Amino acid sequence: MQSLVKQLKSKAEEHRDNRIVLNVGGVRHETFKTTLKKIPATRLSKLTEDAKNYDAVVGEFFFDRHPGVFAQILNYYRTGKLHYPNDVCGPLFETELQYWNLDSNQVEPCCWM
Repeated sequence: MQSLVKQLKSKAEEHRDNRIVLNVGGVRHETFKTTLKKIPATRLSKLTEDAKNYDAVVGEFFFDRHPGVFAQILNYYRTGKLHYPNDVCGPLFETELQYWNLDSNQVEPCCWM
């Protein structure tokens, strides 16, 4: 029984250590580091706590970017499908994609109709 408790505690610590907080334009987004590694060679896949925008006091990264657009970008990491937000013009979304080092050619075909 004690071994099972240790295993559960270990899993909980691993889960907590894998979490990451991203403050984008004042909106906090939480996800897992492994989620951000799903799309390599991007700004988010390369985050380290040595970065200038990491605040060790609050334990989060801060980006002064559009938080609504970022919700779609984070969803892309989670699902593998990139969609244009309905409430943002195309050039703004493309600027955000460039900032995050994402390819606009990955936008789902349904968004071009």
